[in-house]
Formats: sequence, structure tokens, C-alpha cells
Amino acid sequence: MAIPGTLLFASSDYFADMALPSPPAPNVVATFEGGQITLEDIESHLDVLLSSNASQGTMSQDMLLETVEDLVSDQLILRWAANRKPEAEESFQHAVRHINENLNLESFADQLHTESISISESSIREYFDKNKGRYEGRSFSDVRDEIRQALIAEQEPAFVEDYIQKLRTNASIARSFELLDVPSPTQEELENYYRENVDRFKLPRRAIVDELEFSESEFGPKAQQEAANALLSLQGGTTFPATAARFSNARFSPSAEVAEGSRNSDWDKSVFTLVPGELGTVFQAGRSYFVVRLRQVVPAGATSFAEVRSEIITAVSAEKEQRWFADNGEMTLFTIKGQRYTLRQFYKEYEEAALRGQFAGAEGMKRLANALIDRMLLVSDTYDRLLDVANKPLADETRLRLLRQMMEQEEVDDRIDVTEEQIEALYSESRDRLVSPPKSRIRYIRIGLGSNEDEANRSRERADEAYGKLTGADTAAAEFASVAQEYSEDVETSSNGGEFPEWIGESGDPFGELMSHPFHEAIQGIQPGKLGTPFELGGSIYIVEVMERTAPQKLSIDEARPYIEEYLTNQQHRSMAEEMQRRQLQEAKVQLYPQVLEEYLERTASND
Repeated sequence: MAIPGTLLFASSDYFADMALPSPPAPNVVATFEGGQITLEDIESHLDVLLSSNASQGTMSQDMLLETVEDLVSDQLILRWAANRKPEAEESFQHAVRHINENLNLESFADQLHTESISISESSIREYFDKNKGRYEGRSFSDVRDEIRQALIAEQEPAFVEDYIQKLRTNASIARSFELLDVPSPTQEELENYYRENVDRFKLPRRAIVDELEFSESEFGPKAQQEAANALLSLQGGTTFPATAARFSNARFSPSAEVAEGSRNSDWDKSVFTLVPGELGTVFQAGRSYFVVRLRQVVPAGATSFAEVRSEIITAVSAEKEQRWFADNGEMTLFTIKGQRYTLRQFYKEYEEAALRGQFAGAEGMKRLANALIDRMLLVSDTYDRLLDVANKPLADETRLRLLRQMMEQEEVDDRIDVTEEQIEALYSESRDRLVSPPKSRIRYIRIGLGSNEDEANRSRERADEAYGKLTGADTAAAEFASVAQEYSEDVETSSNGGEFPEWIGESGDPFGELMSHPFHEAIQGIQPGKLGTPFELGGSIYIVEVMERTAPQKLSIDEARPYIEEYLTNQQHRSMAEEMQRRQLQEAKVQLYPQVLEEYLERTASND
């Protein structure tokens, strides 16, 4: 979470009460203890961040202020780094090396598109002539660059493979990939692990219950009385679902399976003493009152070795793998041009990049090792081409960004402390907004709008035709499934009659952006069991039928806790980050000269 741009210079009154003196020189925008920021520094900084054809004359004062703050912030970060000395740490060196390598590889990819892969004008023209239908209404000059990029994309995989093959041929590479053959666990090791961890495979007693929870945070002092009223209703013969509907703020859990020890001890004591089928009296557990009917008690037991064998194989294999790479870490996995690459270095990459799923097992790791060799060959080639020299300004910027992240982690994030009292207070203030939003089960027809207005109009005609069949505008209404199979361009759902397999809804985070799910928003007005009119979204036309919709439910404090904790963490981060930067600015005696920026903007506007 980065410190917001223009945190102090442009969006606060940090300089409002200061009498701003004249700058020490006409080009000095800001001074600080031991240094200064000039207009030339701003232009050099923007040359790195902006494209080469960006017009300086189009910049606003706010943009310049942000740039000055970036430059001052960079100096503050370098001061912090001079005291903290993160460059000495292996993790920092590792990250910086990867940053530089990635910048060089990106530059290499750009060269492929601009220099290395040649596309003749005749081949571009030939492609256009063969695909005129696709470019209907657009001239050759309009689509020339688009076609060229498409032809480059077609040739790029073969070109890169040929290029890497030449690098492999010219390089001296020695592999010892047998070191990646980690021994498989033996039957004895698996059985020993089961015996040593038998407690992990024990199953506690489980209660299957119908439950109504009356939280004090929802009902206040009336929680116990409302629970008693619900119990009276149940004793009178009303069903649990009907009672839950009557007490809508109560949390209803039908046929819930609850393991002994997973709830409050008072809950266990009150429920596990019931007999199956019995409706208990109202009892309190924590800050809630409960009405519970016990359906069944599942006795405690233990999972057999056979039932958990696959889980044990995974655990023991992971342990053996880590031990194998630790014991053999200094052995050489491969060498390139005399440069040695150890098993420890390989395993660090393997773990950091979270590549287990993609490169699982010995064969997967060997594929990864070969991919690393290809990457190292390309990186070495980029250094030979001096791409690292060309990328140095951008690499320096990226290094500063990494230092900023480290500084914020240590000076801000590691000091954030969200207490239970703060969580409970915000829950109490916000419980009306802490709601699990409604979700809908739907089936739909999707028709793409195409790439031009003519195609869009034809698509709208098809959508109107499909909608007409569904509503029976001309004849009796057709079945949705048959119309979806005929008209929908969504391959995954059309064969299933248009039915979407999951529930559609907003994020469960009540503090999140309310409009983060536009599709969900678009279907909220459609009543369950009804068909909505066609609407356009994201380059397609949709016809949606809502089959079912859940009602919104208020979240318990345990359900809301992760969202509240994240919200309070972000709040503390912003406050502490602003305070840290304010303190650093004051300690560095930063002085801004906004009149220099104003004069600069006037000159550039006049020149334009």
C-alpha cells in the first residue's frame, strides 16, 4: 500500500502557514537539508516515467507537484536506506537482480517487435486483401499497424525458439539434473508419520443441530427475551424456518454440523447434554442467546491410515523434499559459460515463484531448470547488447520503489495494531451495513457486439429475435434452453441451456466498492422467475432469466471480522504513512518554492 501521491504538497496545508522565501536559484523548486530539486531534475524524472513523445507543455501544476514530491520522497528513502543498509541483505540483492533482468527482457521483447522480426509491406497488404470482411468499413492505412502486430505475433514464438536454440548451441552448458530426483517416501516413513501425528487424525464428536442465534449486538438487551419468544413459538409447533422468518434479525443455521470444541464451552455444555430430537431451553454462550434442537450426535473417532494415506504422502514428500535440498544445497545443478548454479539457488526460485503446481515432481522441476537456463542465456545476451545500460534510469526508479516498500513495511505496516475493542466498536457502529449481499442463480444468452457498428446492429437484431422467441411476441414462448443453444455465443453455458453453474453476487466485503460487479448490478432489477430485457455490457448483449435469489443476511461479528480488520488496517496505514512522511519532511527541513513551478508552467504554455 503506497503512500498517496501529493500527500502533503498538493492535498494538505503543509506549507499554508509558511512564509515562502525566494528560491536560491531560478531553477530550484525545492530544497532540503543537504540537497535541492531543480526543474532539470523534474524533466529527467519525467523522461524516465513518461513516453518519449509526451508533451511537457500539457502538464498541470498538480502533476508537477506530484513529481516534486516523488523526487523529495526518493531523497528521504535514500536517507533511510543509508542508515538501514538493506543493500547488504541477500533478499534485497535477489529482488534487485530480478528487477534488472526483467527490464532487460522487456527491452529485448520490444526489439523483437521493432527491429528483429521483419514484416514486408506486401505481406501486410496480402493479409488485408484476404481478410477484407473482417475490416469492413476500415481502410488499409487504418488497420496497417494492427495487421503488422498480428503478423509479428504469429512469427514471434518460432523466432524466439530459433534465437534461444542458437544461444544454447553457442553456450557451454553442463547439467546434473539427477539431483532433482528426490527419493519417494517409503511405506515405513508414511506409517511412522501417521503414528507420530495420530492426534491430527482424530475426529471429535459432532452435533447436527437446527439453531437460532440472537446476538446482543443485533438485539441489545432484548436478545434473551426474543430468544425466549422464539422458543415458545417452536414449542407451539411452529417450524424452525417459519420461526426464523418471524425473527429476521436472528441467525438461522439449519442442520449445522458443529464439532465439539469449535464453539464456546457453554455452547458445548448446553447442546451435547441434549438427546437427539430434543429442543433445549434458551442458553447464553458468549454475547449471544441460542435456541437449539439437537438432531444427531456423531461419535468421536479416528481416521484410518488408509483414509488419510494420500494426505500423509503429500506431507512426508514435502518434508523429504525440503530436507533433500537443504542437505544437497551446495551441489551444482548446472553451469552456463562457467557460471555455477546450485541446488539451493534453484530451490529458492522454485519456492519464491510458487511454481509447485506448474512444475510438480522431478520431471516438472527439470522442465523448470531448463526454462531457467533459457532465461539466463537471454539475460546474458541482453547484457552483451548493453540493454542494462539503456535501462539504468528505469532500474534506478524501480530500485527506489523497492526501498520504499521496505521502508513502509518496517516503519508503518509492522507497527499497525488492530485491537479486538476497535473491531467490536466498528461492528457496533456499522452492523446495518455489514450484510451478506443477495446472490442470484441465473441462465443467460450472450451475443457479442462485434468490432464495428454494422456487426453491432446485426447482433442487436439477433438479440431482439431471441428475446421475441422467449417472450412469445410472435408465437407461444419458447423454452429458454432451446433458445440459448440456438443463439448464445457463450460456449461454456449454451450447451447447458444457458445455466450458469455458480451464484452471481457482489463481493462479500461490505466495505468494498459497491459497483465492483456491474453484471450483478445489471440483473438486480430482474425478479426471480422473470426474464429481463436485453442489456449491453462489456462488448456483449445479455438476455438473463433469474431462476432464484437469496435474501441479504446480516453478518455476525465473526463473519465480518476479516473485512473490519482489513478496513482498520488500511485506515491505520494511511494515517501512519502520512505521519511518517510529515515527520521526515520536517526532519529534512524541506522547503517548496511553488512560484518556480508556476513560472515554469507559464513559460511552457507560452512556448506551446
